[in-house]
Amino acid sequence: MQKYLATINHHTAYVLLLCLIVTYLCLLYDFGFNLNITLFSIAVIFPLVFTIRESFKRRDRIINLLSVFKSSLNAVYYCFTNNGKLSNEKKTYVGERLQSISELFFDALTQDVYDSSLVRNRLDEIYNFLNDNSDTISNGTGLKIIRFLKDVHESIENTVGLKMHGTPISLRAYCLVFIYIFPLIFIPTLVSDLGDSHAIIVYGLSLIHGFILISLYNVQSAMEDPFDQIGLDDIKLEEFHFAQNKQMNEPPTA
Repeated sequence: MQKYLATINHHTAYVLLLCLIVTYLCLLYDFGFNLNITLFSIAVIFPLVFTIRESFKRRDRIINLLSVFKSSLNAVYYCFTNNGKLSNEKKTYVGERLQSISELFFDALTQDVYDSSLVRNRLDEIYNFLNDNSDTISNGTGLKIIRFLKDVHESIENTVGLKMHGTPISLRAYCLVFIYIFPLIFIPTLVSDLGDSHAIIVYGLSLIHGFILISLYNVQSAMEDPFDQIGLDDIKLEEFHFAQNKQMNEPPTA
C-alpha cells in the first residue's frame, strides 16, 4: 500500500481541493467555455515528462559512480592486504581509513552540506601511508593504488556535483504553477463539453486530471534527491558502503 500512497502529499490535497472548488463554482453559475486546451496540456505534460526522465538519468549516473567508488575502495584494500610484507596492524589501519572514507562520504550525501576536506584528509592519509611504506610496496602496486585512489576521488566529486546540481529549479517551479492554473482552464472547458452530463462525471474527470498531473510532479520531486531515503526509488546507499574484511588481516590458525 505504501507504494500507492508515496505520490500523495500536501500538493495533492491542494490541487484536488482546487479542482472541487472550481468545478462547484462552474456548475453553480453554469460557467464554461469551448477552448482547445491541447497546447496548454502540452505546456504542462512536456516539462513534467522531461524532468522525470532527466531525474532517472541522473539517478542511473549516480549509481554508476557509486559502483566505481566502492569497487575502487575494494581494489585499494586488496592491493594492501595481498602484500605479505605489510603487518596485520598496517593492513587494519588501511582498512579503517578506507571504511572511514566510505562513512564520511555517505553521511555527507544524506545531508545538505558537503565538507570535502574531511574525505580529502582521509584520502591523503592513504597516500601518505603509501609513501611511508614504499620500501615494502612495489612501484607497480603503488601506481595501481594511486590510480584507484584517483577513481575514488573522481567518483566522489562527480557524485557530489550531481547531488548539488539537479534538474532546473525554474522548470520545476513552472510545472507546479501551471498545474495549479490547469484546473482554471480545463474545468470550464469540461463543463462546456459535458454540461448535460451528471455532475458526478464532471467532478470525477476534474479530480482524475488534477490527480494525474500532481502525482507526476510528486514523482519527480521524490526523484530529485535520491539520497534522502524517503522515496521508494531512492538509491540504497548501504549497498555501496565499503567494509573491510577483518578475517583477511588475521593470521592463519594452525
